[in-house]
Amino acid sequence: MSNRPAEDFAAKALASLRTLTSNPSSTFRAGQLEAIEQLVVNRRRVLLVQRTGWGKSAIYFIATRLLRDRGRGLTLLVSPLLALMRNQKEAAERMGLRAETINSSNQDQWESIYAAIDSDEVDVLLISPERLATGVSDLSACRRWPGAAAC
Repeated sequence: MSNRPAEDFAAKALASLRTLTSNPSSTFRAGQLEAIEQLVVNRRRVLLVQRTGWGKSAIYFIATRLLRDRGRGLTLLVSPLLALMRNQKEAAERMGLRAETINSSNQDQWESIYAAIDSDEVDVLLISPERLATGVSDLSACRRWPGAAAC
């Protein structure tokens, strides 16, 4: 007997990985698909601690793509370094995700980013830890965007 929903989920997740990596033979590392499944299918919170380069961003972006395809809200991603944030934004956009950043270097763009979020035009909001601690508290992010994957 076939487990069709699980097969469909795995196929969509794998297709998203291959889009992200631009490699038609990419496969998941041990634990990646399971983490995505917990986030998307089971709607669980996941604490994922892995080494640099393991593919944590792939988890975030594939889960976001699959959740957005199901009508869910944006994903809030805390990213500690501006250079990493730029790389993550580019990776998200390769998957067709609309990504924005809130950090100390783009304060003049915050209001337009907030408006885009309110208009459901942002899939991933990358935010620096200091903005999460200070700037976003002004936004009351989970009250303002209750459908956000982080809320």
